[in-house]
Amino acid sequence: MRDWTRAFLALLGRHPGGLTLRRAARLLGISREDYRHFRRDILLVLRDERLQRSRGRFLLPGAEAPAAAGAGRRSPRAVTAARSVPAQAAFAPASVETERAQGMAALLAEYGLERAFPPAAEAEAQRRAVADPGQAAGRRRLAGLTVLCIDPADARDHDDAISLEPREGGGWRLGVHIADVAEFVPVDGALDREARRRGNSTYFYLDTIPMLPPLLSGEQCSLLPGRDRAALSLFLELDAQGEPLALEAVESCLRVSHGLSYEEAEAALAGASPGEPAASLRAMQALAGRLAAARAAGGALQFELPEIRPLDRGEGVEAFRPVPVLRSHHIVEEFMLAANHAVGRLLRERGRPALYRVHPPPMAEDLAELLLALQHRRVNWRPGHPPRSADYQRLAALIAERPDREQLLMKMLRSLAKAAYSLHDQGHFGLAWWDYLHFTSPIRRYPDLTVHRELKALLVEAPGGERALRHPFGAAPPRKRTTGLAPARRRALEAMASELSDCELNSLKAEREGLRLEMVLWARQRLGETFAAELLAVTPTGIVLRLPAAGVEGFLPAALLGREYYAYDADRETLRGEHTGRVFAAGQALRVRLVEANLFSRRLQFLLEDEEAADENPDIPSRRRRS
Repeated sequence: MRDWTRAFLALLGRHPGGLTLRRAARLLGISREDYRHFRRDILLVLRDERLQRSRGRFLLPGAEAPAAAGAGRRSPRAVTAARSVPAQAAFAPASVETERAQGMAALLAEYGLERAFPPAAEAEAQRRAVADPGQAAGRRRLAGLTVLCIDPADARDHDDAISLEPREGGGWRLGVHIADVAEFVPVDGALDREARRRGNSTYFYLDTIPMLPPLLSGEQCSLLPGRDRAALSLFLELDAQGEPLALEAVESCLRVSHGLSYEEAEAALAGASPGEPAASLRAMQALAGRLAAARAAGGALQFELPEIRPLDRGEGVEAFRPVPVLRSHHIVEEFMLAANHAVGRLLRERGRPALYRVHPPPMAEDLAELLLALQHRRVNWRPGHPPRSADYQRLAALIAERPDREQLLMKMLRSLAKAAYSLHDQGHFGLAWWDYLHFTSPIRRYPDLTVHRELKALLVEAPGGERALRHPFGAAPPRKRTTGLAPARRRALEAMASELSDCELNSLKAEREGLRLEMVLWARQRLGETFAAELLAVTPTGIVLRLPAAGVEGFLPAALLGREYYAYDADRETLRGEHTGRVFAAGQALRVRLVEANLFSRRLQFLLEDEEAADENPDIPSRRRRS
């Protein structure tokens, strides 16, 4: 074991004999599992709570501290290690920007996410970016078509655009135009191997770990307004009720007419302008309503799960708020769902393999747990056997007006299985569809790129000089497993589906932790302050709180609730004091003090504001929980 490793272990109390550090290093941060090296920098990952509770950076003393780098900022003391120095902790306050960088370094290391691309992948991206596939022979130029690209205002990549035209005889001709990423990422090249390894892009507040190098993801592949771009265009022919009649797929050269944020699109919908893009948006809104109604009639789950985002008006994050769900969001969502479903149907009916997006029904034990929780809260709900998505939609309606709606909705969601990728179509429980896959985001999801390749293989086989085909939708043929695949190819696709499902889950966890990091950075500026809180959930080890004014969540350990033992009632999901009888249950209002905001565990901890009063009562035994 190296000396510097022993020195850090000594800090944990494992080697109290006063070991010394004999190697120069700069500590980037503290996290929880192991240590990793970045050249001569060290990212130390510790489980020890004594160090995790630090509100500053863990540093080793060495040379004198340099002068402050600027107003309100202090530079950490440099570690020169020209001589042996005793191992000890020194804490230096840092700016929010510095702490965000430290926290992100720990988070990315924990989840195995890398910013830098291999040199071979970067070199291939440079070579591919020079080509102009938009001018290639065989592509249809979509001149004169009003095409809208609607994305978040801070979007870094633009996969999709939409158009809508009236159809002769009634109905619509919906255009969904997706960046033709497969033209830039040849199979099994350096770019392709790295994209598959990453699986998808991972998004954080103020940061992105892209699946493809930014030269492609943010520039050459992105459907930017006013620039010719290579696309795979789908034209979905729909009747007056929104039912699909046929699908035309074509390799196109596309120029987006209007690039809009969701807020800009919403403002256009609210206005009275007869011109574009408002005219197209109003027609799109009408069609999106028909599509949503058709999905609801088919039993699809439909309830809002708003995304939580930091609120920053220019002076730093001040709170965390749900992103308002706008009509423009619904337009894009419905059109992307329709395109994904249509391509899934096309590939199955043409006998092509694909990675389907599957969502199994709830497991029996998860459903039983949900039923028990609903019974304790006197919610009368009986699903079918087996349960259907329409049953869950009925439950969502049952709890919609209850004060504990949020807690019940989370229990309902936890009872559902996780969606994943599979070579074998098992159906999508939430959408109440078969033949569903992901096609519309190939810049940021590798499964979509694999689907593009299968569709393009069909287009190459199409007769004539143009790479296009039209596929009518009639009565659905009998369902069957994918056939005609060699065993080795089948095994490879099954392994790919499993790997990509794991990549997606890893990214979702990292994104969730990234939001928690932002909450911790907000909280570190407010340590010691008191807040009004609402109790979200009760667990055997404590209570989960939210500060309504800030939208921040944290934890209060049961051992710190007061000077008595608190027993957990699993049926009622409460904690009850053994001597006072005080009960903690979801929905209660509390007053709490923020006492800890850990940068590397990304957790907030609170104390009850009346804790000191409890400490002064000699008749209540120690607050330590019994072992």
